[in-house]
Amino acid sequence: MTDAHLTEPDEHKREADGDSAHSASTTTGQLHPVNAQTDDAEEDVYADAGHWMHSISSDSTNSDETESGLKIDLTDIDLTALSNNEVIPDKGTAHSLGRKVNIALCAIAFIVMFGYLFIAGEGEQTLNAFASFNYSFLLIALAGIIIYWLLEAVCMQLICNALFKGFSFGKTFIVTIIGQYFNCITPLSSGGQPMQAYYYQRFGLPVEHAMPMLLCRFIVYQMTMTVYAIIALILRFNYFMQDLRAIMYLVAIGFLGGFVLMAMLLALAFAKNGVIRIVTWVINLLGRIGVLKDPKSTLASATKSLEESYEGMQFLLKRPSLLIKVSLVTFVQLTVFFSLSWVIFAGFGLEANDYFTVVSCQAFVYLIMSFVPLPGAIGASEASYITFFNYVYGDPSIVALSTFIWRFFTFYLPIVLGMVLTLMVNNENSALARWIRRDDARMAFTDHSVVRK
Repeated sequence: MTDAHLTEPDEHKREADGDSAHSASTTTGQLHPVNAQTDDAEEDVYADAGHWMHSISSDSTNSDETESGLKIDLTDIDLTALSNNEVIPDKGTAHSLGRKVNIALCAIAFIVMFGYLFIAGEGEQTLNAFASFNYSFLLIALAGIIIYWLLEAVCMQLICNALFKGFSFGKTFIVTIIGQYFNCITPLSSGGQPMQAYYYQRFGLPVEHAMPMLLCRFIVYQMTMTVYAIIALILRFNYFMQDLRAIMYLVAIGFLGGFVLMAMLLALAFAKNGVIRIVTWVINLLGRIGVLKDPKSTLASATKSLEESYEGMQFLLKRPSLLIKVSLVTFVQLTVFFSLSWVIFAGFGLEANDYFTVVSCQAFVYLIMSFVPLPGAIGASEASYITFFNYVYGDPSIVALSTFIWRFFTFYLPIVLGMVLTLMVNNENSALARWIRRDDARMAFTDHSVVRK
């Protein structure tokens, strides 16, 4: 497959119906909405659903050539109506039970945390902590988490613009919040990206662009977080290791997992065949000793994942300016997120400890959360947060209240807001759904092809 079919849509005609995703025709130099009444089949400018994009290895010298991209086999993706870019209708069944479970989860977690305030702070001391807090800092913390979400959407939009022009930032921000919601309610944040791909596709972004975009985002986030963790460990590892040795071992485990993953991604980018050979040898060994029951299937799945990750790394490495921009925005984003605790403790008038110590504490908590297989790392996140900040500030009542505030902004608020947005998106009469339909109409008249400079 060549890039030509994005600029010569006559080669790929497809019958359109009223529910199909929007596409455009450029054969006459004029763009048309996909739902226009015509006797001929509508001309589709999207890539086939069997690919992310075209091969990024093609070296065309034509300055007007459509940007090449990534490949992916979509056979394992549990989405329907992808081959003709149809918008997947929501029938409510996928969300009905999930909403009930999520509401119960949110309520139970909230009650447990609220009860802990008085158990840890012995009631009266907790009330005193409430009274001493400067509530204007709550607005600063709220602004911080909103900035964190906005920067996440900026990163996604930067990558999206390199793959598919014309997708609005408003939709990207909505999908970002929905992704945060599903990250919070699924173990190891495993539900965020699949649901983001689902809603991106519903909003008119072809899944062959949504999937590589999410993979590239994961790669950049993981690499930037590893760099951030290295800085935090250099600055404050010895400081905490003296008295918090046990929990620092957990931090080391979290860091090691992220570092190994980053090393594998880098090795894959520059020595793909060697990495595949090593993985093949390990899987075959595990099969021979009985650890894996079906090593052949495991090897096929692992090889596919490695190939996709290789394509993602090559896509980023061939666009160094994009990689640098997204990495810098991610670094600022993490700094904002890790600064929330400093803002909260400043609300209590506690400024005895320097900013880098507090930010490092928050980064260490994140590393521990990264390998706990529970939704939102419930339990481990609160316990590690309390351990670190009790050591830093030494006031159980204030630390208990700060834990509650921190979890509210980073866990409960995304659940509530994401749940509300999900309901609004799936309610065709809501103001948000009407705005999405208007933006869909705008996209129908937009040329989404990316031209190589």
